[in-house]
Amino acid sequence: MDIVKELKTAIKTGKVETGYRVALKLISKKKVKALVLASNAPEEISSKVRAVAGEGIPVHHFPGSSWDLGGLCGKPFPVSTVSIIEPGESSILKPEEE
Repeated sequence: MDIVKELKTAIKTGKVETGYRVALKLISKKKVKALVLASNAPEEISSKVRAVAGEGIPVHHFPGSSWDLGGLCGKPFPVSTVSIIEPGESSILKPEEE
């Protein structure tokens, strides 16, 4: 799966939220269907998000930096975490092929 392509599709056709703190709140409310973490997300953020997401929420690795992820989301600032609430026409909820 091309995570960049699927994330672009999810942003255009679905519902996503950006930010680490927002992700934690949405996970606690059971509204997140998948997460995307930037490759340079700080270890404390990455490990906390993965721990809170547990086994039930897929966590995808974005190959670019947080600046790249922010740009992809149309934000003029770095984004470490993207929460997928509704995937739209994207197949981002399918597990990543190893």
